[in-house]
Amino acid sequence: MQTIERLGKLWLTEVVLGDFDVRAVLIPGKERVVVWDTLAHTDDMAAFLPMTRDRELVIVYSHADWDHIWGTAGLPDGNRTILAHDLCRERFSTEVPTTLAEKTAEDPDRWQAVQLFPPTTTFVREQAINLGESTLFLHHLPGHTPDSIVGFLPDEGVLLAGDAVETPLPQVPAECDLVGWIEELGRWQKDPRLRTVIPSHGAVGGPEILTQNIAYLRRLLKGEIMAIPATLSTFYRETHLANVRAWCKGGQ
Repeated sequence: MQTIERLGKLWLTEVVLGDFDVRAVLIPGKERVVVWDTLAHTDDMAAFLPMTRDRELVIVYSHADWDHIWGTAGLPDGNRTILAHDLCRERFSTEVPTTLAEKTAEDPDRWQAVQLFPPTTTFVREQAINLGESTLFLHHLPGHTPDSIVGFLPDEGVLLAGDAVETPLPQVPAECDLVGWIEELGRWQKDPRLRTVIPSHGAVGGPEILTQNIAYLRRLLKGEIMAIPATLSTFYRETHLANVRAWCKGGQ
């Protein structure tokens, strides 16, 4: 199932992949169109395709997890740039093709149509994309993965958060820089320009999403063994348990 909706000048499309959802964003500009993540399959870009034809296109990968990057073949390939963090391109030579091979072996009818398109341009700390009347600023924010980035539209007060935050809770690998992750989210939390947070997974909201995620990450950092909220879906219940096992001594 796929949905599309408008938020200010942005377009948001969302697909359900088994037991979780994932979101992509299209930002139309006078100079060019930006697509933030291409989701998991060529078909997932059908909603954005009419808005990207005959336009200069910049595709931004928030990070190289499969559910954010496999739909690129569903967009025009003539006049486009694929932009991501430098570490994202490295993952295309290692785990990205491995994951695709594994999923194709499990379900060839669904996944054999997927083509991999690595970034054509990369950056290390920050990158700006001129949209004509506004600018999208990209910032490295490692945490969920080492290559994770966020995007900020100051004129709209919108933070494209990727997987740096999630609702109801983020996935927190054992090897991540949790202290740095918390610090960077805290910097965005204090930015007075920020009004809207668009995570790749879960509900769109305001700065309270950052507050909730920071509180959760801090509890993990302290090693607190948190109870499982009764309202969690099966997917997020399993994610929470994995986080606790990774970060909380004696976690079950």
